[in-house]
Amino acid sequence: MKFRLARASNAIAHMLVGGIVFWSPNIAMHWITGYRFSETDAVGLTFFLPAATYFFFRLIWWPFRKQENRLSPALFAVLGIWITGPAMLTFSASFCGGGLTQPDAWHFFTIGTLLFPLFSFVMSTYDGSLFALLLVTLLLPILANFHFKRSPVPVA
Repeated sequence: MKFRLARASNAIAHMLVGGIVFWSPNIAMHWITGYRFSETDAVGLTFFLPAATYFFFRLIWWPFRKQENRLSPALFAVLGIWITGPAMLTFSASFCGGGLTQPDAWHFFTIGTLLFPLFSFVMSTYDGSLFALLLVTLLLPILANFHFKRSPVPVA
């Protein structure tokens, strides 16, 4: 019983951390730029969001895990990114006059979170982070299992 509870809490932790780490720079960018959000910001986020997420997990979250135990947490992190997508994108849209500033925002927030695959896809398209979402979905599980060969130090 304790083992199942530990596995479930580990999965939930990876989902929450994955969503927060991936979407936080997006929220910060919308908070800083507000109505001045442009396509250069979207291009920057396209590469920064997956890179920041990968480096966070690779350097901070997973360094002490065994190599063969990284695929499942990576998949839970990607699932968390997709599940928290509608909530985080609604929050980031609030800085541009949308999102939670609208009268029926909480209804949209709830329905969007329940139907997260569709809403994450559509909302990230309007937000400019669709390619970042697709990149992290494809690359995080692959790169989680990638291990670097260490070449031996030549002895002179």
